[in-house]
Formats: sequence, structure tokens, C-alpha cells
Amino acid sequence: MKPPRFVRPLTATERRQVEELFHRGPNARVRRRAQAVRLSAMGYAVSQIVEILGCARQTPHNWLNAFEARGCEGLFDKPRSGRPVTATVEYRSRLVAAVKTNPRDFSYPFTVWSVTRLRAHMAKEMNILLSETRVREIMKEESLVFKRPKHTLAKKRDADAFAEVRDLLDRAKKSPWNPVPA
Repeated sequence: MKPPRFVRPLTATERRQVEELFHRGPNARVRRRAQAVRLSAMGYAVSQIVEILGCARQTPHNWLNAFEARGCEGLFDKPRSGRPVTATVEYRSRLVAAVKTNPRDFSYPFTVWSVTRLRAHMAKEMNILLSETRVREIMKEESLVFKRPKHTLAKKRDADAFAEVRDLLDRAKKSPWNPVPA
């Protein structure tokens, strides 16, 4: 039977870095790997780490090997190839500009942007159609928010008649209540 596997002894700096990654790593994957290294340094065998983390038997070995080879950098994911981003830097900058511009300036019949309207506008402008969810994500990343429109009929009412009725209502509120006997 093979002896249990443990990570090599950690230096004080490595121990602090692993603790920092365990508590405040950039994502759950890095925090989990740091936890495995931390547990191994505390004397837990790989079989115990597997039981605690609920992962495959080989996984902690891979994490410990990566840590021993590259230090804390080994706990981070390597860059992966994949689909190129659809929302380019130009798309983002034009989206920000569009949100900050009144839709009427683009000859639209409305005065307030919605995600659906913004998405359609950007598809027309850039020939890039993103999902509504992705547009919301980009807006959040760019610290943009929609203002909830306040619909009012203030501009459509007769100001003189409104003032007269408001005065009448104020006088009625201030007068004593006198019910008419039946």
C-alpha cells in the first residue's frame, strides 16, 4: 500500500498566500483548490480531502502537483481557447453612448430605453444581436442603470382648472365635517 500523499512543506509566504486564496480567492474554483492545499498542509491525507471536498480521487493529486510545480499560480485556471467575444470594445462604447443619448435623437418614437429597445437598436447599428441577458450584464459591467420612467399627465392638464380644484379640495379638507341629517 502506498503511503499517504501530502503537499511539500509550505513557506510562511506560501502559507499566507494559500490562506488568502482560500478566504478571498477570485472564484470558487481557486478557493476550492487552495482549500485542498491548505488541508494537505494541515496533515489531511488525499483520501480525507476527497471525502471533505466531494471530488474525484485524482483531482487533489492534480491540484497538489500544480501547486508544487508553480506555487499559488498553479491554483488558477490556465487561459482557454473558445469563441471570440461578440461584444467588442467598440460595441460596448457605442452601447454606453446610446444609453446616455435620448432615443428621440435616433428618430425613435419613444423617450426611454428598455433592454429590448436597446438590443434592437444595437443590432441595427452594429449588426450584432446579443441576448437581453447579455446586454444587461454589459450594462452592469459598465455601471449603467435604467431609470424607471415616471408617467405623468401634468403637461396635458389645464393648469388654471387644476389650481382651482386643488384650492377647493384644500378648503374642503380644512372645514369641519357636517353631515346632513336624513
